[in-house]
Formats: sequence, structure tokens, C-alpha cells
Amino acid sequence: MIFNVISLKNYNIIFLLIDGARIDRLSQSEHFTNIIKQGTFYSHMIAHAPYTLVQMNSIFTGMYGGKNGIDAYYKMFKHPKDNCKTLAEYFTENGWYTQGDAMRLSLVSNRGFKKLTQQEDFNTDYAKIHCEIIDEVLKTKEANQPFFLYLHYPKIHHQIQKSVLEKYNDFSEEYFSNKEKNLENYDSYLKCAGEYLQTVYDKIISEELDKNSIIIVMADHGMGVGEKKGEKAYGAFTYDYSIRTFALFIHPKIFPSDCKIDELTRTIDIMPTILGALDIKEDPNYSPMQGENLIPLIGAESTHIDSFDRIAFCETGGVKGPWPSPNKPNVKCVRTKKWKLIHNLNPNTWELYNLIDDPQEINNIIDNHHDITEKLKTKFIEIEEDCRK
Repeated sequence: MIFNVISLKNYNIIFLLIDGARIDRLSQSEHFTNIIKQGTFYSHMIAHAPYTLVQMNSIFTGMYGGKNGIDAYYKMFKHPKDNCKTLAEYFTENGWYTQGDAMRLSLVSNRGFKKLTQQEDFNTDYAKIHCEIIDEVLKTKEANQPFFLYLHYPKIHHQIQKSVLEKYNDFSEEYFSNKEKNLENYDSYLKCAGEYLQTVYDKIISEELDKNSIIIVMADHGMGVGEKKGEKAYGAFTYDYSIRTFALFIHPKIFPSDCKIDELTRTIDIMPTILGALDIKEDPNYSPMQGENLIPLIGAESTHIDSFDRIAFCETGGVKGPWPSPNKPNVKCVRTKKWKLIHNLNPNTWELYNLIDDPQEINNIIDNHHDITEKLKTKFIEIEEDCRK
């Protein structure tokens, strides 16, 4: 039976982005575990890119980078194409107050934001600052005006930058031979993120914002801990430790508590889901979003695990790694719930993985499944043609 779909017109949206949080490690934090129970948890969400710049512009347009124009590291400080409408622009035009605190201003378009800030100090107490921003929004917005608030927690990234990115190269034996220690360090960063999340969530509850707000908690991408030589953490490859992520939607009127959706979903689906919940219609004067509203998945029957109907597309071009390409993506993949096909463009190699039998993506079976490979190559062509429209 399908869960009743009702719109929440004029509700606030509080968007909490936990940069670099790995879905497979959330259970290490009781704070994450407890908060996940408060809403609908999309547990099989695939990022369009394994790094923040392309991800945030993709999330906030509902489009892949090839369509919105932000598809590579060296496109920082650029806006999406003029024919792409951002989530903040939708909110502003429909009467919402909009404010955000980004990891860096170079990573998110400010189009549509009334106020967008960043924190310069790596030692910032983000829980304190973000609780103060909530107070600021409540004082600044007009009476009875709903608001959209985007808060980005970047400390997992900052800690990885200090302990890994600045210390090792992408082939350091010392790093790649100590995966267990790397994972232990990562878990400590994640626990701090859980404490941040709990503090901000408690602030939301104390202000009774849970009664008239949809709260969204998600990660832009995951983080490697030495699984694949050539990539210390993220950005160079499209393996699941960096591209499989999650999204949690909290509001009991439309997103039931303790509900887990294990269908394949995509981060480009976040924006149309938010607009659908608020009954904001897509603007026909702009390019259509490529993402889809995820609300209908609540209570729906699961699709067959071999289905090719739901496809996720991911691409990257690393600043470093074995094939640096910061000007345009050169590693691409398409993914179903069961299969992943990767195309490494520069060496022109292909990889195929059965993610059910081989979730660590160790055994490349490209030579054993010609029919699956051809189906997925067709999906590549369809998606890239759609991006060119």
C-alpha cells in the first residue's frame, strides 16, 4: 500500500550536509543511529560525483554536471548554466527566506541565496556556529515566512586533509598497508560528526522547528581509507566507498519514522523530492531536472534486483591519482542495484562488477558478461545524450 502523499506548503527546509560521511560506518555513531530512526532513510543513494563541487551543484539543480555545466574541479566559482534553475532560486521566487553556510563559497552557487557564508577557520566549532545561524534566521526572516537553511559540516574532510591528503601521495605504501588504522581514524572523525548532528538536531527540537520543517540529513559523498591504490580518499575513482551515500528526510506527515528505502536512488533526486513535498511545480522555462521525486517509493513494492529501470550515473576527473583530469571528467560509471560498469577514458579500460556478490569491487568480470556490458553501455549513451540536450 502506497503511503499517502500530502504536500507541506510553506514548511521550512533545514538541509544538513555531513561532508564525507560513509554510509557503511554510520552505525559507529549512536547519534546517527538514533536520528536515522526519526525519518525515512534512503540507504542506497548514489552520488553523481565523488567530490563536493560537482555534487553540490548537482544536488541543487537536480541535474548531472554535463547538463548544468559544473562537471570538473577547475570549474570552481562558476554558476550553473543560465537555463538551470537552482533550488534556492525556486525557494526565493516562491516566498522562502534563504540562507546557507557552505564549506567554501567556491563550491556552491549563491544564486537564489539571500545570504551565503563560509567559515575560514578549520578549528571552527560548527555546532555552535550553526546553532547561532538558526537563531539568526529566526530573527531575520519575516514573520510567518518559511525558510530554506543549508548547513554544511566539513570537519571530516578537514581532518582527512590534515591526516591523509597533506601527508601521503596516492601510492604511499605506508598509508595503503594500514587500512585498519585508517578506518579507526576515520571512525573517530565520524563520531565527532555525529555529536555535531545531535547538537544541531536538539537545537531544532528546542525551537520546535520539527513541527513545521522538513529536516534533511545527507552526505555529499563517502571517503576511502586505502581500499584502492591510486586514491587516498576520494575524487579519482568511482568505487562505492566514495559514491554510495544516503539521505534522511524527517517529517512525520510525509516521511514516516523508522522507514528504510533500499531502492537505488540518486543525489539528483533530492531537489525534485523537496519540491514535490512542498508542491512547488517545476518551472517549464528552464531545462527539466533529470532527478525524480522519491516520495512515491515510500510504501511501494521493491523492484527486482536485476532491474535496469533505475540507473545512476557518476563521473569524476581527479586532481591527482593515476589519471589526473581536473578540467573534464575522465572516469565514468553507470550503476544499477546489482551491476556497475566503469569506463576509464584515458587508458580506455572498462570494469564490470557484480555488487551483490562482490561489494568491495575486487573482481573485474568485464570479459564474462557481454550482454550486461552492452546494456549498460547503452545507458551511458542515453544519459550523455540527455546531458547534451
